[in-house]
Amino acid sequence: EMPGISISTSWDRKVLETSLSSIVGSVSSEKAGLPAEEAEAYLKKGYSLNDRVGTSYLEKQYEETLQGKRSVKEIHLDKYGNMESVDTIEEGSKGNNIKLTIDLAFQDSVDALLKSYFNSELGNGGAKYSEGVYAVALNPKTGAVLSMSGLKHDLKTGELTPDSLGTVTNVFVPGSVVKAATISSGWENGVLSGNQTLTDQPIVFQGSAPIYSWYKLAYGSFPITAVEALEYSSNAYMVQTALGIMGQTYQPNMFVGTSNLETAMGKLRATFGEYGLGAATGIDLPDESTGFVPKEYSFANYITNAFGQFDNYTPMQLAQYVATIANDGVRVAPRIVEGIYGNNDKGGLGDLIQQLQPTEMNKVNISDSDMSILHQGFYQVAHGTSGLTTGRAFSNGALVSISGKTGTAESYVAGGQEANNTNAVAYAPSDNPQIAVAVVFPHNTNLTNGVGPSIARDIINLYNQH
Repeated sequence: EMPGISISTSWDRKVLETSLSSIVGSVSSEKAGLPAEEAEAYLKKGYSLNDRVGTSYLEKQYEETLQGKRSVKEIHLDKYGNMESVDTIEEGSKGNNIKLTIDLAFQDSVDALLKSYFNSELGNGGAKYSEGVYAVALNPKTGAVLSMSGLKHDLKTGELTPDSLGTVTNVFVPGSVVKAATISSGWENGVLSGNQTLTDQPIVFQGSAPIYSWYKLAYGSFPITAVEALEYSSNAYMVQTALGIMGQTYQPNMFVGTSNLETAMGKLRATFGEYGLGAATGIDLPDESTGFVPKEYSFANYITNAFGQFDNYTPMQLAQYVATIANDGVRVAPRIVEGIYGNNDKGGLGDLIQQLQPTEMNKVNISDSDMSILHQGFYQVAHGTSGLTTGRAFSNGALVSISGKTGTAESYVAGGQEANNTNAVAYAPSDNPQIAVAVVFPHNTNLTNGVGPSIARDIINLYNQH
């Protein structure tokens, strides 16, 4: 015995060093106890001020599941203050366990794949100014996260570090991958009807520079359907659709009235939100970014938003968007936790207590026949035979039939050098999707290398091999 000294026990949470460590989160110390801003709510649930609780990500999201229960004991002392006996009033218990939807072997394979592609782009000089590369894979029917991989590139030191958390916190300009949402908005607002034909042509507004599709004047003006607009990635089709949402029909050199610009942007963004773009995905992680959706914008911003050159989204939002298309318009919340389990005799994973079920967020407000047009368009992106087909890389070397959409968001880096966000979204197999993938590779100065579809294809191949 040492008079004046008391002894207590404590613990530390040890997290295995994997690329997913960042999403596990952290817990408060016994000294810090309950976070001040949440203390009142925790106290009402029976917590004590010095209780250690999850303060971020999975630890915070599943705090009440993971938290153990304190034992309550009654200590009897004699008249001299010495302990005579201890009665257990309430037995304590360990907290429950959570099992993730992510197979670590598959996650590691995707991580290695991203690193290989990024190092290749570093080698040819294309990734010098890139912040990294990110990819998310989901089960489109259940929302189960199959992998959430990120590689962060420090532009000052050149260091590459895992950044899975960046898939839900970092935002990027998406480019043309969002064009299915623009066409959907055209249907929802009565601007388009089915596989409607418009004229692909240079778009010239009074006093403005022309807006071209990527193939510019090589093919002149020609009729184009909604399916072909996706296959060829036509900007002109999207601009005319956005103009129609404003209640105006395109005429060369026309003056555009913008009195209802705010209403039109609201309609366009509302449809995007039905796919999870610019909206909370519902993922079981606190503090996800809902994207960067500026409140201030011009007519030019509205028009370019129709082909993915204004609002910014997270890789997770893009994955939910393509998963929604794969799932016939039903948007399901991504989830990282598969189920809640008890403890076995050694404190490891015990019996299943609760199997977590898919959470349906909404259904996109278009007809089944219109959704089928999007499916046809995404299939043609990967399998079309036209000289304008944009995503043959999805199919080259694919183990299963892939449907997808490419996206190239134009930007600039240091010194005014032109760069692209080379993005891609895809799902497979085309006729019965089991996996949906989004890939974001920002600020690649190798403008001729659309690496996004190749990465998406290889992730899908890895999934089928696992």
